[in-house]
Amino acid sequence: FLVRSISCSIMSAPVKIGGDWVENTDPSTGRKYYANTVTKESSWEYPTELKVAEAGGAKPKDEWVEKLDANSGNYYYYNRTTKETTWDKPADFKPAETPVAGVSDWASKVDASSGQTYYYNKVTKESSWEVPAGYVEPSANKEEPKKEEPKKVEVKKAASSSPAPAPAPAAAAAKKTSPTRETSKTTSGKDDDTSDDILKSVEEITAGIGDVTFESFVEEFFKLDRKGMFNSKTSVEKISSWKNELIKTSLLQLPPDLASEALQTFRNVTGYMGDRGSSKEPLGHVTKILSSLMLAPEQLRDEVYCQICKQVNNNPDQVSTVRGWQLMVIMLSSFPPSSRLQLPLTAFCANKLKDVDGGDFVPKYAEFAIRRIPRIFDLGPRREIPTQVELEALKRCAKVTVRINFLDKKYIMVQTDSWTTAQEFNELVAKKLGIEDPTPYALFEVSSDDEERVLEPEERLLDLVSYWQRLAVEERKGKGKGAKIQEFQFVFKVRLFFDVSDSDHAGIEMMYLQASTDVVDARYPCTEQDSLTLAALQVQEKYGDHPGPGKEFTDLEGIDSKTGKPKLMNFLAHKYFADGEDRNQELIQQILKLYAKLSGYSTQEARLSYLDYVKSWKIYGSAYFFAEPQNSSLRFPSAIVLAINSKGILIVDPDTKEFLAEYTFKDVVTWGHSSNSFVVVTGGMMRQTKIYFKTDQGKEINSIVKSYVERVMGPK
Repeated sequence: FLVRSISCSIMSAPVKIGGDWVENTDPSTGRKYYANTVTKESSWEYPTELKVAEAGGAKPKDEWVEKLDANSGNYYYYNRTTKETTWDKPADFKPAETPVAGVSDWASKVDASSGQTYYYNKVTKESSWEVPAGYVEPSANKEEPKKEEPKKVEVKKAASSSPAPAPAPAAAAAKKTSPTRETSKTTSGKDDDTSDDILKSVEEITAGIGDVTFESFVEEFFKLDRKGMFNSKTSVEKISSWKNELIKTSLLQLPPDLASEALQTFRNVTGYMGDRGSSKEPLGHVTKILSSLMLAPEQLRDEVYCQICKQVNNNPDQVSTVRGWQLMVIMLSSFPPSSRLQLPLTAFCANKLKDVDGGDFVPKYAEFAIRRIPRIFDLGPRREIPTQVELEALKRCAKVTVRINFLDKKYIMVQTDSWTTAQEFNELVAKKLGIEDPTPYALFEVSSDDEERVLEPEERLLDLVSYWQRLAVEERKGKGKGAKIQEFQFVFKVRLFFDVSDSDHAGIEMMYLQASTDVVDARYPCTEQDSLTLAALQVQEKYGDHPGPGKEFTDLEGIDSKTGKPKLMNFLAHKYFADGEDRNQELIQQILKLYAKLSGYSTQEARLSYLDYVKSWKIYGSAYFFAEPQNSSLRFPSAIVLAINSKGILIVDPDTKEFLAEYTFKDVVTWGHSSNSFVVVTGGMMRQTKIYFKTDQGKEINSIVKSYVERVMGPK
């Protein structure tokens, strides 16, 4: 999943053109549009009243019709005469006579978020995913809504009576066969495996609510004395129900500084929901809320949860209610409620499981929220504000698809959500690939500068993607629009070189891929003969049996366009590439000679033989760490390399590549680390040696040593 560069559009200053009208330029298309500063109308077409005034003629008769925008669920108005469109109801608009509900009252529409067709009744305002009784397909010549509309200048007015689009939570896609690495070299299949099975069921969660209610929480913690100059007491029902105006003080008992922030938060909540007019884009309100609450005290976070509950409770507007529940899900992806609010919030959502008065979508959102409340409570707050892609997915209770790369340039596409950790994702990818034991493998963050790090087990994938995007925005801002910026990707590969069962074909493939890549990249010191033998095994693994003497083998002929070397040289350790053509041909002939002797080896046999060969090396499977020894008595150089693998700990001279010391894990008594050091104690009962190393990678060294010791010796 590579981070793409982000461009920021700058809106030009409006130019007054007459009356209350101004001319502006839409930054996304470059087209001019016109906006009325008083009526808030906007149009791609030059204002009719200005045309009339300039021509000195009479204004033509307006023919306004009301239409529903399927993307937002809002109504807009279209003038058949002037071709104007506006979100606000024109003063001279006259609605058509309302017919009696019947067959012709139903219309089909496409939900922009899911691509599914739903059905909307123009009279009863009902919406449904199912085909209603008596629905008749429209004729081919039926008028279609105008597809291109002017930029929305102002959000709909408060308490709009427009219905919500069809239920927002994305419907589960039909189960597909998960693609394997073998089929994803040039295609990207979508993964339907989910992490939902790690969540508790609704029944399990609601069983723990007991007698707790949201109303009892309101009565105990809300500021009920808030009416009039004498602070008369309001009712629990009133203070916890939707309000079509701004609150004058916080819902919860908060310190003065937090109370003022709570009022601004409520402005953003109602701005996003459409309960009040706002010139800000809806997701702009979400970003404002998250920016102020990501590091805020938990009392203020509880306040926003209470504000959302209030605004979705007894809300007469389905569009507003949808957006309120969307906010609930977004908040639950970012930070948890406090321990005192966790059960009351769960109880509030549980009471909405059968609430269809506000729309069919309410129970679906409520169920989704219930299952995420304990999840976010366990995970804690995230570090970064979600990306726009993630926010759009959260609005639909959907997942985000990320690309997972492998060392051989193949990749798979896997779905994840805001709550998935690296450890859970590793298990998901391993399962998708058919790997029996996921323990040796891990997800790495790899930069375009070839710097890499393994993801921490509890690190959330999409939080990291948000971090990548923030870095990209900051770097682009500093370097300029056309500058090259650092990019990141996820790479799934071997972290711990444990022995893998021969029957685990997918696991063997991953081990072979890691070993062959490391050999070709010259991560291991190997002789020329070793490199030639392993190159022949690679060719056998990839192409099968040699076609025989004198027969063409076009797959291995010619020059590789990427390396500029003969194709066969791609299997040889880089350090053996020769400058002379004669020497290269000599090496190629030696590979082909060895390759011909491997006839009859299956793909699996070639992989196993390759792994058996490299496992005999003392250095095989090592993770390398630069460190500075702090024990002068041991006479190590000032800088060494710690090479750690399944056999033990090696201390290597970085210049001569000489092994200065070797400690098997049976020799290791204990070990530990700090933020800038790693320490290991070796020896036996009678004599022990403590060795200190200065390194900023102590945590990762400690983790790898612990994993190998537990595998070799059992948990300590």
